[in-house]
Amino acid sequence: MAGCADNATAPVVADEPTITVTTLAPTPPEGTARLLFVGDIMLGRRVAPIAIAEGPDLLRDIRFVVSSADVATANLESPLTNRPHLSDNPNELEAAPETAALLAGAGFDLVSVANNHATDAGSEGLADTLVALAAAGVEPLGAGATTVDAGRPVVRDVGELQISFLAYDATGVGVPATETTAGVAAYSPDTAQAAVTSAAATSDLVVVSIHGGVEYLLDTDPIIDDIADDLVVWGADVVWGHGAHVPQPVAAVPAVSGRRAVVATSLGNFLFDQQRPASQTGLVLEVLAGADGVVAYRVGRAEHDDLRPRFVRWDLPTGDAALLDQEWWSLVNAPPVEPPATADVTGFAMGDVVTAGVGDATGDGTDDVVISYRHPFRVNPVNQLSPDRLWADAAGRSAHLGVFTVGSLDPVWAAGTLQRPVAHFAVCDGSLALAFDSLDDRTVVATGGWTWWSFGFAVAPELAGPGRPVCGDVDDDGSFDPIILDR
Repeated sequence: MAGCADNATAPVVADEPTITVTTLAPTPPEGTARLLFVGDIMLGRRVAPIAIAEGPDLLRDIRFVVSSADVATANLESPLTNRPHLSDNPNELEAAPETAALLAGAGFDLVSVANNHATDAGSEGLADTLVALAAAGVEPLGAGATTVDAGRPVVRDVGELQISFLAYDATGVGVPATETTAGVAAYSPDTAQAAVTSAAATSDLVVVSIHGGVEYLLDTDPIIDDIADDLVVWGADVVWGHGAHVPQPVAAVPAVSGRRAVVATSLGNFLFDQQRPASQTGLVLEVLAGADGVVAYRVGRAEHDDLRPRFVRWDLPTGDAALLDQEWWSLVNAPPVEPPATADVTGFAMGDVVTAGVGDATGDGTDDVVISYRHPFRVNPVNQLSPDRLWADAAGRSAHLGVFTVGSLDPVWAAGTLQRPVAHFAVCDGSLALAFDSLDDRTVVATGGWTWWSFGFAVAPELAGPGRPVCGDVDDDGSFDPIILDR
């Protein structure tokens, strides 16, 4: 957004204007990975004719989200086999083996088959599923030809990170693998503890899939929650749950060695033909992780009321947040942030300085001076659009923010009249973290982030309530990102 940035920030008027100077260099990048998780996918029953008729187009509206992650995962609730349904379960969810290609085409890399429907067509049907997935280039998780195969972690390297994935069926219904027959990895505390502890000792990150819980329960399932607690204690960094067929809350919880883990007891249905309204919405969980564990996560929503999944939106964080690629993420562990320093802005002639900062606001590798200021209100094309809005404070001044050259304070860019006065901000690399107040009240009422786009700033959605803007290298790419703390 160029000079008419009406979503501006709110300044806190200080007696002595200060400039924030970046004094902390980013640490050398160790690399991060983006892992994406969805809940139950079922390609049989009423979905089957649509999948056959539309092919890859069935999942076209979610491909851009799924394929953007380094590793994308789902729970496959339908056996991929032409064998008959053998289970006592009346729900015949079997799907054609060739539909495995739809999962690969949408960008899924791994699918858990550790669930209660995996063996509905018998152990041979499960074996067919594993063959179909492998042929499509999708790796199965939580099932295998033997007990050892079913419980073996899938290990993926993403850059410098090694990530272990495990999956368990906690329903007690899926047929467990034996020493000689195919089956699922059934959850047992002793088996899971040994596997998770071993994986945590050899990998940078451990992800555990758990299938089970009371169906259609909108609150966190207490039994699955207890299992998740144990998994985190044993070393899991992400617990990815499904099986309730409706979304349940996602949370970051304390984990081992001071780390924090992300727990989702149920992500709901990503694609299923169930009719309850809550079962037609699923969550998309994306996790940003590094060598020290989970850094941040975000939760999105997908709908499939017409049996064609489509991505709706990313939810805004309710706690500490970081802005990455113009999207807000919930911050799990804050990186080191820039300490403030002071500088003189004497000689600034465009108005009364509220607060000022210095840093590479435009992302061109050189420092700029950013100033939040006020000057006597003047009618302009921006404020004319909303003549009923209060544009001036009690002293008759409107709120503004601009980018200026270091030393001479020549203007590089200046916003038109701001609807939101800027109270505080931090200058990051090619972006700003901001706190907004009101024209005559210094209380911070919202926070936000702006990213420079060659002719002005693109404005991310505001986050309601108070917060402290800072900068830190969240994704370990060597650049500082906007962060809002103390929300």
